[in-house]
Amino acid sequence: MYPSSEGAAMRSIYDGSEGGAARSALHPIAGTMADRSLILAVATYFPDSYGGAERQARILAEALGRKGVTVTLVAPTLARDVPLEEPTSFGCIVRKRVRAWPNLGGRNILSFLAWSLWVPWRLRGPEWRGVPVYVFHARLHALGPALAAWRNASPLLVKLGGGGEASEFAALRGKKFLYGRLVEGLLRRRVDVFVANSKQIATELRKLRVAPARIAEFPNGVALPPLDDLHRALAKRDGRGFIYAARLHPDKNVGVLHDAATALAAAGVKLRLRLVGDGPEKDRLEPLASAGSPVTFAGFVADVYPELQASDFFVCASQREGQSNALLEAMSAGVIPIVFRASGVAEVISHGWNGFIVEEATPDAFAEAMRQALALSPAARREMSLAARGFAQDNIGIDAIAERTLAAIASVRPDPRARAPQPVRGRLIGEGGA
Repeated sequence: MYPSSEGAAMRSIYDGSEGGAARSALHPIAGTMADRSLILAVATYFPDSYGGAERQARILAEALGRKGVTVTLVAPTLARDVPLEEPTSFGCIVRKRVRAWPNLGGRNILSFLAWSLWVPWRLRGPEWRGVPVYVFHARLHALGPALAAWRNASPLLVKLGGGGEASEFAALRGKKFLYGRLVEGLLRRRVDVFVANSKQIATELRKLRVAPARIAEFPNGVALPPLDDLHRALAKRDGRGFIYAARLHPDKNVGVLHDAATALAAAGVKLRLRLVGDGPEKDRLEPLASAGSPVTFAGFVADVYPELQASDFFVCASQREGQSNALLEAMSAGVIPIVFRASGVAEVISHGWNGFIVEEATPDAFAEAMRQALALSPAARREMSLAARGFAQDNIGIDAIAERTLAAIASVRPDPRARAPQPVRGRLIGEGGA
């Protein structure tokens, strides 16, 4: 049940009542994908980066693998000691070694060009004809996978990760040279389906004259921890633990959280703030922590769920990230979110029911929201925690999102130029160089 009009407004993006993914039935799609295979392209991957997009790619690939889909995950890498071809439970990871991230462009234009030319070359051959290509985010790195899809007469899907100030098309238009606008124009015209993880992103696409039939609305997914783990965690939580778990980067406004917690502690409020992750803000803020500081730094952790289980509230002041993977993971663990009203936030959080929405990304505003959270009774805190977990369980479990991904792919009309490919298997990945 959604107990408020704001909560009721959330439903459409999650229950399939709107959006392109709802156009296709979820189950009668066997055989519609080329050999039940998928190419999943990301801007970075493990071990270069451990952010939300990388975790989302991995758990989606694993969920699709459980459904019998062979996933080839394609990514650039800066690392010199990682395998360029790596078999996995879901299929294979194929990496292209570059000197700089293709997304950067500018002085790193050669890396962008090398990546963009390598991907269609690497995915050449009859075994790739018609195999769907799904690209995470419409940044410069999307050009190479898009060229491969067009060459192979394959369905092309692009997932947009931000709206408003975080619009990826706006970022492409903001590139100094014309290639950013060129990539934006090609994607807007030639992508078969854009996956929008919030209604704001879908609305912005329609304003750009993207046809509704080319827009699939559904959120990121999460791997749900067992419900028994949540009940054990609730019995141990004391109502004073706050956590932020993502990159500690200036554009995340981590300093706002640090200053809010420090101000509350200086006023005599008992609380703990755990900052999980690495980044330049860790180097800046950690030396500021005094002996009695409420803020501690965990650094990078491979598995964030033990940290989440020990926390009551998830805080995020980022103005660029709304439905971040970190937020959804926190909700799946029953950690009550306290987040800035960024793009898509109101579609997952109903203020006062399963979390708190903060209207200003300032230390004062977050200190006030954190004070309200600390004032919750144990019963109210438990109810909000279960509501956060319940929303995640009902709407954003990764297996359900995998089904919606397959439905979005199945909604694309087959290109008559594509012929049935030979099976894509691990042995084929090893053919050709990297």
